[in-house]
Amino acid sequence: MSTQNIRTLGAQETRLLNTLSAAGKAVFTVEDAQAAGDGKVANLPRLLSHLTRKRWLLRLERGKYLILPLSAGMEGLYTAHEFVLASRLVEPYAIGYWSALHYDGFTEQVPQTVMVISPARRRDVSVEELGFHCHFVTIAAERFFGVVTVLVDDQPVVMTDPARTVLDCLDRPDLCGGMVEAAKGLYGYAQRLDAQPAQLTAYAGRLGNQAILKRLGYLAEQFDLAARFPNAGWSDAIAAWRRDLSAGFVRLDPRLPAAGPYDRAWWLGLNVPTSHLVSWMDT
Repeated sequence: MSTQNIRTLGAQETRLLNTLSAAGKAVFTVEDAQAAGDGKVANLPRLLSHLTRKRWLLRLERGKYLILPLSAGMEGLYTAHEFVLASRLVEPYAIGYWSALHYDGFTEQVPQTVMVISPARRRDVSVEELGFHCHFVTIAAERFFGVVTVLVDDQPVVMTDPARTVLDCLDRPDLCGGMVEAAKGLYGYAQRLDAQPAQLTAYAGRLGNQAILKRLGYLAEQFDLAARFPNAGWSDAIAAWRRDLSAGFVRLDPRLPAAGPYDRAWWLGLNVPTSHLVSWMDT
């Protein structure tokens, strides 16, 4: 097929793409295409195959396609925002962990994989042609909370809110680049005018993981948040976290082996040097 004709469209192809686009289906399923064709599309699998070969569609996974717009040019070259692509792959969902941490400006490290939480279990997705990689973290339905909708490239995308992102990263630092990045998240959150330590307390209670509170309280003290932000409620929150702790040591960074001293106030094994955790802070 020549470059001159590679992105030409027949009447049936035009109607299908126009109908899907008008419905906001930049990413669509075979079922969406069937509905858009109102049952009148002859041999739909063949039609979708032709559109893919002619670079009007990009197959994301089995039964799911991305419409490549006119701006993709004659060769169908197109880079969609990774969050928008991820948002079409599972329902319900929220962009979280390292991806949300970077979106909120809490880390300068750019993740190479989009991190998504969802109560629905599904496999990871990679589209090498787009350099797109998406990792799905399955969570219990009762833990799907603390999410907000934002606009990315004028498309609605669900993300964990900043407080939830901080706690998730303290829970699973392996999903945000490590404990130092999780610590940056807490400090970045504390600098926000809308930071609410009480919200962290409420969320931590709903997540039901004492390890989160232990890491949270220890880092809040290391960063001296109560003194740095005296009117934000950090002092009361830290006192409440300490009061509600259960006995039993956990590692500050669960990815690393036990090492170093123990902090008996927060029931933490300090297997990451404190100097390492705070070395990046502004003085």
